[in-house]
Amino acid sequence: MKYTRTAQAAAIASIAAMALSACGSSNSGSDVANATLDPNAKVEISFAGWSLNSTPEFQTLVDAFEKENPNITVKIKEYSADDYDKQLTTDLSGGTAPEVFPIKNLQKYYTYAVESQGLADLSSIADTYKNDKNIDISQYNLDGKYYAMPYRQDSWVLFYNKTMFEKAGVAIPDGTWTWDDYMKVAEELKTKLPAAGYDANSVYPTYHHTSWQSVTQSFTTAQSAATVDGAKKNFLSGDYSYMADMYKNVFLKAQDENLTVNYNTVTANKVQYQAQFGTEKAAMLPMGTWYAATLVSQQKSGDANKFEWGMAPIPQSSTVKSSDGKPITFADPTGLAISAGASGDKLAAAKKFVEFASGEKGAEALAAISTTPAYFSDNVVKTYFGVDGMANDDQSKKAWQEHDTRPENYVDKATNDVQGILKTMMSTIMTETGTVDQAIQKANDDIASQGILK
Repeated sequence: MKYTRTAQAAAIASIAAMALSACGSSNSGSDVANATLDPNAKVEISFAGWSLNSTPEFQTLVDAFEKENPNITVKIKEYSADDYDKQLTTDLSGGTAPEVFPIKNLQKYYTYAVESQGLADLSSIADTYKNDKNIDISQYNLDGKYYAMPYRQDSWVLFYNKTMFEKAGVAIPDGTWTWDDYMKVAEELKTKLPAAGYDANSVYPTYHHTSWQSVTQSFTTAQSAATVDGAKKNFLSGDYSYMADMYKNVFLKAQDENLTVNYNTVTANKVQYQAQFGTEKAAMLPMGTWYAATLVSQQKSGDANKFEWGMAPIPQSSTVKSSDGKPITFADPTGLAISAGASGDKLAAAKKFVEFASGEKGAEALAAISTTPAYFSDNVVKTYFGVDGMANDDQSKKAWQEHDTRPENYVDKATNDVQGILKTMMSTIMTETGTVDQAIQKANDDIASQGILK
């Protein structure tokens, strides 16, 4: 941990030096607010993306934007999906970062926005959306300022294979499930799927993609309090005993009862959730709504089996309810930021691009390719569920739209280090090399001894 924090500090100092040298100081809100572009000016800006062959959202946004703004050319700069933050940090420190780039999640948002001074202040853009019920920008609020705007906002839901449920004679999710209900149904499916003709040695009631830390921890934190502030307080409390019940009664129980692929197999064999659900090796899948686009595409291409499927709200805590009555789930937004080094016409063009991508027109372009945007107007919803092959039953529509989505990563200077320790805790628990209580106590002790939350 000492090495990580030292390396991180060096990177931050390097980015800060770049930002300060590029423009005298980090861009102020007034710079972005007053950035205007001559409609006759021809401007080219760059935009970061990753996995361009399999992630069409970047080119889709560019094409839609350039159609509306023919005087602005947007060139996409491709980064590695796995090393995106590392590569972007290097480009920021070297002064070669694109004018516009995504913030993949909230884990490093504080570092980028506050410690590095590498992002322009987008509060003037955020101000135009503060009273817009179709978009939630609150997760980017840092003491009243905004350094990114959301253009995507997935939420985790429960995908389920209607065909498998019907063949097994098991009732499909009805939108009211608790985690206890979910486990009971998984146990019922384990008994009935083989009788319906599914191979008991390779087909599971559900699939937990436990190679991702969020699967075993973010539901628990999100559903630990009635409000998002309460959940954030728990995450930054230094005491993670509130995670014990979900580990014992859902995630460990599911793997011990062979209701899902176990953690060691998932990680060692690099099991892919798309294949597990798409080839009917699992009847249920807790996953982000981004998977809908993949499933629609793979069912058309033949990479996934043809079956009827739907989305339901993620199972809920039996003791904690959201203050607004909506199902509590989680997912970080994906946002767009502007480099603090951008200026002049390039800054003005970058501003227009972010405004477009985070607004209704950008959202409609994304919805047309089954990608979940951050802006949920009636037109956007109609476009999304009008895609051929999309699940469009009432429950799927409701699960996609109506939820209390809490962050996977709560914005704080301690978040990155806390998540690192909780990842180790998860590995100990899921490999069963230590008990749940022992692993949680060690995480609590490590966070306290390292002074992470001071």
